[in-house]
Amino acid sequence: MTNDSLALQPLTLAALSPLLLSYHVQAVLAILPNTFIFKLLLLPYILWQVWKCIVEFDHAALFAQLLGHHRTDRVAFCSFVHVVRYFAKLISSRWMFAEVGRTQIALFCIGLRACEWTFVKRPLRRYEPPKRSQDTPIERRLSAFTVFVDTFDLLCSTRGIGWSWSSEPFPHKSTQPPTIAFVLVKTLLKLTVFDGSQHIIHSLFPSTNHPKGGSIFDPSLTFVPRTALAAFCGICGGMWAYALVDFVYHVSTLVGRTVFRQPGLVWPPAFQRPWTSTSIREFWSFRWHQFARRVFIVFGARPGGKLFGKPGALMGAFALSAFLHHLGLWAVGNGTEFVTAGGFFLLMGVGVVMEVAFVRTTGLKVQGWLGWAWTMVWMIVCGTFMIDGWARYGVLATELLPNGFRPGKAVVDAIIALSSR
Repeated sequence: MTNDSLALQPLTLAALSPLLLSYHVQAVLAILPNTFIFKLLLLPYILWQVWKCIVEFDHAALFAQLLGHHRTDRVAFCSFVHVVRYFAKLISSRWMFAEVGRTQIALFCIGLRACEWTFVKRPLRRYEPPKRSQDTPIERRLSAFTVFVDTFDLLCSTRGIGWSWSSEPFPHKSTQPPTIAFVLVKTLLKLTVFDGSQHIIHSLFPSTNHPKGGSIFDPSLTFVPRTALAAFCGICGGMWAYALVDFVYHVSTLVGRTVFRQPGLVWPPAFQRPWTSTSIREFWSFRWHQFARRVFIVFGARPGGKLFGKPGALMGAFALSAFLHHLGLWAVGNGTEFVTAGGFFLLMGVGVVMEVAFVRTTGLKVQGWLGWAWTMVWMIVCGTFMIDGWARYGVLATELLPNGFRPGKAVVDAIIALSSR
């Protein structure tokens, strides 16, 4: 499956305007009561615009210009991941500066969310933040101003914080939100980890730093060292993806809390130390980021559950995730194979189903150090092949930082220099 980006038109704001405008109108209608017929009439146009934007435009060209690159192949991953999805948050009361989003995946999710909003039974409502953790959230009164502001928040809200469609509008935390200084330190740390992880893989396998990609499996090595080295790079690749998402979310948090004076309550952590997971289910239920959780539940878990019960719900959610990640990798422009990205998420679903079957059969929970070992082995084995696929299709060759500002590279090179003495 390939796509030729040279035949596509460059993505521009003018090209996106019809979709963004109609999507915005759909969000307004989702908040207002008695608007079903209008949402239903608008939905086909939104879906048509989504399809048009996915198949007709080169998304990397815009980001190459923004990042100062003369070639688009070094930023082709921006067709999978980009940092301007939430520009509309500028005038929202919970603005997000540059949360990582996936261009093609984001476009596809626009269509899915528009479908959900069309058929919701009750208008979507935003809550006022409770003054105390035990207080019941109160719906904001409808007015021209609140609808205007809440619409932008709804467009960009992926976890439902402060919204009636979320099962937990305001996550309850017994500890106080971290200070601004601590968030800043974590932001710099995640940037260093992101850059350093990528530099390690490039140092071990220079071919992965080429836009056409290269494998992390060295054919010149025997089976054991070849597999061990690939697994190490798979771990580094996982840290690269984790640190990238968390870094940009921390930047968003800093802007929201300093510029717009927002409380830490509306900026809960994106991750919950995923490396401490003692089951695969725990990893994906809340320890990994939940930005796409709503889409997976509505369009994956619910249909799958109605057809095949709980196993169908689990596999339905992971199947949709597999499809969306496959679509994102295809958007990079070097081709793809379903097993590269999609297969990883299907195997995650299989792992969770196995855990559910184990609990039902034995009455024992998947937990403790054995649960942690099982989870890490499953994640590393499956994840290594996914990262290898990303490497072979040029994802790891992405340059998101200027050459003069490589904190992770500097740290890794310093460690190598000290260890070689």
